Amino acid sequence: MQRKVLVATVAAAPLLAMGFAASAETQVTNARTTPIATSTATGSAADDVKITSNGSIKPTTAGPIVTLDSNNLVTNQGTLSTNNLDNSVGVLVIGGHTGTVTNSATISLGEDYTPTDTNNDGNLDGPFAQGTNRIGIQVTNAGTHTGDIVNDSAGTITIHGNNSAGMLIGGPVVGNLTNLGTISVTGDNGYGVRVTSPITGKVTLGGSVTVQGANSVAQAIDANVNGAMVLQGSVSATGYRYTTRPTTLDALNKLGADDLLQGGPAVRVAGNVTGGVLLQGANYSTAVGTDGNTTVTTVTSSSTGTSSISSFSGAPALLIGSTSQNVTLGAVGAGDLAYGLVAKGTITGTGVYNGVAATGLQIGAGGGYSTTLTGGARNDGQIAASSYEANSTAVDVQSGGTIGQFLNRGTITSTSASFAGSGVTATARGLVLESGANVNTLSNIGTISATRTGETGDAVAILDQAGTLTSITNTGTIKAAVTAPSFKADGTVPSPAATTSGRTIAMDLRANNQGVTITQSGPANYTSTTTYPSTDTTTSSTSTATTAAPSIVGDILLGNGNDTVNIWSGTLVGSIAFGSGQDSLSIDGGASVVGNLTNAGGVSISVANGSLGILNTDTLRVNSLSMGSSSHLLFSADPAAGTNTKLIVSGPVNIADGAELGIRLANIVKAPTSFTVIQGNNLNIGNIGTGLLAQSPYLYVASSRADANNVYIDVRRRTAAEIGFNREETSAYDAVFAALGADGKLANAFLNQSTRDGFRDLYDQMLPDTGAGVFNALQAVNQQISAATMQRPDPGDRYGPDSLWVQEINTLTRQDNNADTIGYKASAFGFVAGYEAMGDAGGALGLTLAYASIEEHDNVAKVGEHTKASFVQGGAYWRRSIGGWRFNAGGGVGYGFFNGHRSFIAPDLNGNGFADENIRNSADWNGLTANAFAGAAYEQKFGRFFARPEARLDYVYLDEGKRVEGGDVAFTDGVAVANPANSFDLTVDKRSSSNLSGELGVVLGADFGKTVWWRPEIRVGYRQTLAGELGDTVAAFKNGNPFTITPMNDRNGALTAGFALRAGTPMSYLALEGGVEATKKQHRYNLRFAGRAMF
Repeated sequence: MQRKVLVATVAAAPLLAMGFAASAETQVTNARTTPIATSTATGSAADDVKITSNGSIKPTTAGPIVTLDSNNLVTNQGTLSTNNLDNSVGVLVIGGHTGTVTNSATISLGEDYTPTDTNNDGNLDGPFAQGTNRIGIQVTNAGTHTGDIVNDSAGTITIHGNNSAGMLIGGPVVGNLTNLGTISVTGDNGYGVRVTSPITGKVTLGGSVTVQGANSVAQAIDANVNGAMVLQGSVSATGYRYTTRPTTLDALNKLGADDLLQGGPAVRVAGNVTGGVLLQGANYSTAVGTDGNTTVTTVTSSSTGTSSISSFSGAPALLIGSTSQNVTLGAVGAGDLAYGLVAKGTITGTGVYNGVAATGLQIGAGGGYSTTLTGGARNDGQIAASSYEANSTAVDVQSGGTIGQFLNRGTITSTSASFAGSGVTATARGLVLESGANVNTLSNIGTISATRTGETGDAVAILDQAGTLTSITNTGTIKAAVTAPSFKADGTVPSPAATTSGRTIAMDLRANNQGVTITQSGPANYTSTTTYPSTDTTTSSTSTATTAAPSIVGDILLGNGNDTVNIWSGTLVGSIAFGSGQDSLSIDGGASVVGNLTNAGGVSISVANGSLGILNTDTLRVNSLSMGSSSHLLFSADPAAGTNTKLIVSGPVNIADGAELGIRLANIVKAPTSFTVIQGNNLNIGNIGTGLLAQSPYLYVASSRADANNVYIDVRRRTAAEIGFNREETSAYDAVFAALGADGKLANAFLNQSTRDGFRDLYDQMLPDTGAGVFNALQAVNQQISAATMQRPDPGDRYGPDSLWVQEINTLTRQDNNADTIGYKASAFGFVAGYEAMGDAGGALGLTLAYASIEEHDNVAKVGEHTKASFVQGGAYWRRSIGGWRFNAGGGVGYGFFNGHRSFIAPDLNGNGFADENIRNSADWNGLTANAFAGAAYEQKFGRFFARPEARLDYVYLDEGKRVEGGDVAFTDGVAVANPANSFDLTVDKRSSSNLSGELGVVLGADFGKTVWWRPEIRVGYRQTLAGELGDTVAAFKNGNPFTITPMNDRNGALTAGFALRAGTPMSYLALEGGVEATKKQHRYNLRFAGRAMF
């Protein structure tokens, strides 16, 4: 029995010994300056070392602060620091031992030096750091270290020094390398995390790592990793002093060479990684609705950080590849993780300053070594590059890069910008396969885009210089865009506005001679496999429903292989340039393709269900042509050059019943023309639909016909009667048509209109005003002057001293559009003042001085279009009362100053927020006017009430001088046009208008008061034009023949009605008067005040 107890006790002894060893450690609990090593931690024996939260070690001599040189642990929860000490290490791990290093607090190796502004230019000067060789945690190459190296989420490593590092794994490690904390390294040739010896274990790099200095790299995996590599934090590398570009040219020019140093890549993977590279981020899953177009995307995020990699320099943000060895990345996992690279975060390369090219992701480092991504690469996040005055490339697969397939489910964007006048030609490139790269399959579910802003330089979304792509599928967006710069480098706006000659290229595959298949189809279901650790928790999950058809914007340039382009959903807006192979183009699923179509070999065209718009006017050699019943085929013609799209088909032509043909015109068709659009010897033509032809420019009537070997489209100008022009519009039709033939921009605006309303809206803007509005408003003004002189200052027969009087002139005249003319709205405002001497025999003689401003707008006038006239007029009048009779007569002459503005505004059909065409001109001219009037009335009293029949004659004459329009300001899509063609400008000859009218009416009213009196009145009447007419408008467009518009001379009578409320004293008089005059086609309104003072 004792033996059993003894045996049990002896057997437990090793376990108890192990437990005691695990719990033993030497703690640093207060401030000290003496370094410590695990091998002598107790002073005489090895032990684990722990710096507690209250502990700190700050040596005064160079060397390691804490050394792991035995099989023990090192834990820092306090502070390890040095100041101004080169060749110092926070934690030094001597290889060949076992133990875990964990930093949960502060390692700071700094110096007193800080850059200053030595030349007072507002920028700091000098190097970023002066010290050297300062390392936060270092593993030496004395043997293999077994154990994890960890900077956890509470850990902070701050280094100031050149040739320094936050974490340096210089010897082999069997264990995990983890950073979840903050690492900052300032100084040239620095590293945040660097691995130069193999690691057998997982590399997890999260937290925040920033480096600043020439050639500095935030994270460098320069040795092999037998395990997975996961990036899940924020990483930034730069050599610049400032990563934000100055907003002024002066501030930019003050930057020196020490401000513009070039950093290294933010992340460099130059060794093999058996478990692949994962950039952590949100998970995306997409489900397609039953309509085949609507998708519901669910985004799930977790507590694990999202990877963000940023390079502010000419170095790539993420570089995978080596100049000294072949590099292979194993697959991250299975299923949709079966890729060597899975990027779910952000990768951003920013050049920041002029002339610095930018790269987001680079695969392959050149030097003749290969870089292989097992299974390829998958991007679910954002990869971007942006530059100024230099190239930008979002994804660059260099020579030796082999990735099999590239799947993009996120966004890949590249932007390159130049200022106006810079003279720099640069290219924005989305995804590039350099010569010697090997990528076979590209699938895009997200967005691949390239945008170039500059006067020169292209935008290329996909560039295959390797010629290895055999399949490209797109269910997302592939887009290239080129825009002109809006500003010069100094911030001023260029005049004239800058233009661009750059080309938009969606896919440049000209190096491919083996043949490639491009397929665009509708969205498909996919679910992203969760890559978060099992300890994570879901922090958010959102679902969004969208309906977005796939699209390609930009040209597709193909090589000399047998290429296939299948557009089975969405749109392709851009040219397709087939090479010399035997190619095919298939359109189905309601898809649309619009652009130039060229080929050097043969191409088979099938439009089963969809649209093909061919914008070039070349003759194409086609192997076969097939059109389904729901298909549309648009041809183009250049009548001025005598060319049009023509398909010469060597094989069968099958056009089903209901298929539609159409034509687009590049310029004006001056005479009826037949365009041969299809030619072949094996035509099978059904009943061609007319829907697309009905969408031809409304200016023309287009129809199709066929014979045994040809299909034609006939085009003729639409007649004025077919358009529904009124007499005025018809008079100018030939002249307007001729002006369009002389001005391509005007012609394009009209040719883009396929509806009657759209066409007439533009057409009516071409016409001159006929002067009717101004003249009729002037007539109303003179009638008000006549009425003012007829009015006695006192309702009785008292006549006193001389008097001064003033009356407001106010009228609004409207005329509706009708079968003869375009209507208008004209308003007048002014004053007439008078002086009169009144005799005791019942008469008065007076003088008048009047000013009136008239503004007239056609009913079709656009913003800023008007005719204004200002008149100054003097006159004399006579008035006499004999009993109940009242008589008056008078006349005057005046001078007019005219100013006219005309506008031509074409609608914004391309949706860029600016009118497609915007032309404005002006003209000034003068004129003479004269008027005469006479009237008689008899007033009969009935107590305080009275009735007054009235009769009057009014004559108005206006002579306008000749005017020549000029001073054009023209914009195309919001961009100013230098030296516009001016075909919109008109010369209008002088014209004269006159009118003699008579009016009969009766006034009913009442008198109240004596010394202070007031008199309300109402009036009804009838006015009839007796003689006179509006003058003809004879006009001509620049370099064009004159045309004549004969205005509507309306002799219809007008009903008149009015009211007045008058009041006065023996020495003063006030009145409020108003009236209306109406014919079938014209209405006049007025409301005015009058006043008089006797002396």
